[in-house]
Amino acid sequence: FYMKVSQLDQIKQAFEGAVYIVQSINQRIDNMKDRHMDMLRAIEPLERDKKKIEIRRDQAEKKHELEIELNVARNTEAQQELITVKNELDQTQKSKDMIEAKMTETINQIHDIDQRIEHLLSEKSDIEKDLLGPNGLRELNYQFSKEKKEIELMIYRLSRECEKYHQTLKEIEQERDSLQKQIDEFENLRQQSDHNEQERQKLNQEIQDHQRQKLECDKLTTSFIDDITINNNNIHTKQSTIDCIKHELQQKQHEIDELKKIEKDKTSVYGTWIFDCLKAIENNNRFHKKPIGPIGRYINCIEPRWSYAVEKHLAPIMSSFICTDVHDERILLELFAQYSRGYRPTIFVMKYPQKVHNISGTLDRIKRANLLSIYQVLKIDNITVECALIDFKQIEATILLEDLEHAKRIRQSGILRWERINKKVKQVVEAWTYDGSNIKLDKAFRIYTNDKQPARYFTSNNTQSLTINELNIEITRLNEQIKQMNLSMNELKTIRQTTKNDLDKMKNMSNENQKKIDELNKQLELLNSTMPIAYAYSFDELQEKLKDCNMVYTTTTQKFEETKENKDIKHQHFADVTQKYENIIKKIESKNDEYTVLTEKINNEQLERQQVQQQIPKLVKKCSQFNEDIQRCQEKLTELTKKKPKKSKTSKTTNRSVHDIQQELDAINNFLKSNEDTIEKRRQIIDEFKAKRDAAQEFKKIYERCYRQVQNLEKFVNKRKERFGQIADQQQYLLRHKFKDLMKKYRFDDCDIKIDHKKEQLEIIIKKNQRSVASLSGGERSISTFCFLVALWGSIYQPFRLLDEIDIYMDNEKRNSSLEHLYENTQYYSSSQHIIFTPQAIDPQVWNPLNVPVFWMPTPKRSLQ
Repeated sequence: FYMKVSQLDQIKQAFEGAVYIVQSINQRIDNMKDRHMDMLRAIEPLERDKKKIEIRRDQAEKKHELEIELNVARNTEAQQELITVKNELDQTQKSKDMIEAKMTETINQIHDIDQRIEHLLSEKSDIEKDLLGPNGLRELNYQFSKEKKEIELMIYRLSRECEKYHQTLKEIEQERDSLQKQIDEFENLRQQSDHNEQERQKLNQEIQDHQRQKLECDKLTTSFIDDITINNNNIHTKQSTIDCIKHELQQKQHEIDELKKIEKDKTSVYGTWIFDCLKAIENNNRFHKKPIGPIGRYINCIEPRWSYAVEKHLAPIMSSFICTDVHDERILLELFAQYSRGYRPTIFVMKYPQKVHNISGTLDRIKRANLLSIYQVLKIDNITVECALIDFKQIEATILLEDLEHAKRIRQSGILRWERINKKVKQVVEAWTYDGSNIKLDKAFRIYTNDKQPARYFTSNNTQSLTINELNIEITRLNEQIKQMNLSMNELKTIRQTTKNDLDKMKNMSNENQKKIDELNKQLELLNSTMPIAYAYSFDELQEKLKDCNMVYTTTTQKFEETKENKDIKHQHFADVTQKYENIIKKIESKNDEYTVLTEKINNEQLERQQVQQQIPKLVKKCSQFNEDIQRCQEKLTELTKKKPKKSKTSKTTNRSVHDIQQELDAINNFLKSNEDTIEKRRQIIDEFKAKRDAAQEFKKIYERCYRQVQNLEKFVNKRKERFGQIADQQQYLLRHKFKDLMKKYRFDDCDIKIDHKKEQLEIIIKKNQRSVASLSGGERSISTFCFLVALWGSIYQPFRLLDEIDIYMDNEKRNSSLEHLYENTQYYSSSQHIIFTPQAIDPQVWNPLNVPVFWMPTPKRSLQ
């Protein structure tokens, strides 16, 4: 990737301009939206007036219908009232009968409640006798509690006696053990002195043997450490090689992806259906030989300057296909009919040649005339396509010219008039200029200027020198190389692990020998430091005391066993009393629960009786009220029977009341009085409303169309922003990769460049042998600055470049290597001039073979004058 700084600035300015345009258009669209809302608000009063007119028309029609319905409702209401009074009379009589039955039921219910209360009171009295009687549960509880406390006190006293006897036994045992130990020591003292002397001699011999073994282990450990260091260096070297190969693999894979993408883009130029059609051709097994096409897929222009002229010449044949016979042509036409009905590419039927036609004679003639043919700027990936272009488009005999003046000079000079024309040499009869103009070099010498059609086929910026198959072969070779390196590394790691295991064994053996030597020395020192022991009693006195201790121990043991047996008996009696006490407690709790439940039941029954007793006065009052209602309904029924209206002739009916109909009719009359108007005023309001409504709808369509367009424009601007970010990321990757490669040549292990585009900050990270940046020398810092500037040249174009005093702090070796890197960097710029001024001694024998001229400037005069 390589781009001028001015181009990056232009991209950035164009993007900022696009963002400003989108913002201004959004503002105008918001203004249009506000204007549309104003138009809608202006329509609202007219819409309300229009609705009032429609409502007034409907209310007038409804008024007439309500007047008719009012008369019908009055007749229906009178008839309904008579029926209602009869029903009310019947319902009141039924209610009275129900109340009387309910009173009888309430009295019976009170009698049942009284019987249940008497039964519950008798049960409650029985429970109180069980709890509080002379031999009741509470009295038994008190007796068992008292007996339990007495037994606990007795157990405590016995436990204290057992502890005292146990402590006495322990003291006697200790004294007896001490006496026995002193007796044993007396017996062993004589034997120990003889044994110690033999042990000293044995320990001295073992110490000498282990020291010899330790020296041998140390020698083997040193040799194993040296072997492991050599093995680690070899593994590190191979791992570095594998990392380099993996990086190259990633680059190759990236190149394959780019080629596949370019291939797909080139295919879609010939039609969106071509890609699917090519898959169908590949999967069809009826062909004698697979057709070739479109022809343009196999053609690449290696000179971008002439790509437009080459495309103008080859455009008629770029989308064509080639078949080996008529049978394959018919099958191909069937496939074309499935994918494209309106357009079918041209099909050439020809045998697939095994080698390219001999055109060396024509090319040699053109080369001697200092001209350039179309064949020389093309890279054709298929022999059949190459032969077809030679046969049908004469690419070896069609030349490329700078402009029309050049064509005129060629015609006047006569350099294209061959002396003899045979079958191997073709006559040049056609030429193209880089801007697409066509010149016929026959006797008439016709010129056809360019019709300014855009380029279609040769628009790719592919600069790959290898094809996808070649790159796949290269990837396979690199994978095989990685596999071999991994096998070699695994072998080295296995050897290293074996050596480490041996080393660990030797270290363990050496440590064990050292531990053994230390232990033996301690034992020897212990033996040497042993002193004879002096005792306070003789052997006979100790035996007499031991007998006395045994007799006292036997007597104390008998007393301890008797006390312990009494304690166990008391424990058993305590357990029985505790069980009885717990049973009494459970019975008392159950009786208390029964007593509480009975008390609650009695209270509930008494409460229920009071509630039922309170219902009787209410029922008596309701019964007397029903008697009054029955008398009143009978009087009203008599009165309504006398006032019953005659039958109406109208057959209409209604479900609404007279009051509702009259209320609605009054509201309609009030509305009609308050909204009186004329027919001319109504027509004027309706026409004005329709005109403003249509104008608002038309303006809304314009606003929505503009809104959709600005959304598309925003998507386009966002896409440009993403692409600009991709360009910045690619520049950053190229700069970092170049910087790392240059620093590795100076043996810097881990270096990087950190770029923050948002903060506009750049940080150079230098690490050499895990040292900090502050500890680097001036020469090392000059090297990092030099590598950064050279890497920056490789990613951003500058018309002028200047480095001054870059090697002041460098030693001679670094100065020479810096000059070599500058020379290697100039190989990437064929159109630039590079001049280096240096006061160092330069060897012409080194630089002259590299075509680098060396000049010596005269020594400047340095004086005080």
